Amino acid sequence: MTDQMLSPKMLGYWTDDQRHDAPDESGIYCVFRAAQDPETGEMDVQELLYVGEHRSARYGLEHHEEQDRWRAFLQPGEELWYAVGLCGHANRERLAAAMINAHKPRFNSRSEYLDRFPFDETTVHIYGKKHKLQSIFTVDRYD
Repeated sequence: MTDQMLSPKMLGYWTDDQRHDAPDESGIYCVFRAAQDPETGEMDVQELLYVGEHRSARYGLEHHEEQDRWRAFLQPGEELWYAVGLCGHANRERLAAAMINAHKPRFNSRSEYLDRFPFDETTVHIYGKKHKLQSIFTVDRYD
């Protein structure tokens, strides 16, 4: 392996009712807690809850076994929102691992990537729908 730069464009946000509109393509997906912003009164992303990866980001969102846990965590008036970052098969796991390692989402608590990163140095530059995500970060190899 070699050092690499990954630049996913985060697409979204989709609500539970709109998940079927997410891309049916290879990539990562992010699950967020959204709530009403006290200043604007608009719903907005508050916290990254989970990062996953799948050959079909839409399938990953629609069929993830932890959905009930995510929903149970929400307070009244809050919603789950989803974003997708397209990424080819060759780098999808590496991108998800970097996201988990850097952001440490609460529902990735059992992920092997929280405390280790088995890939060479990886710099991620996120653009698009990136609220509550670091725009640019680097994760070093740590086995």
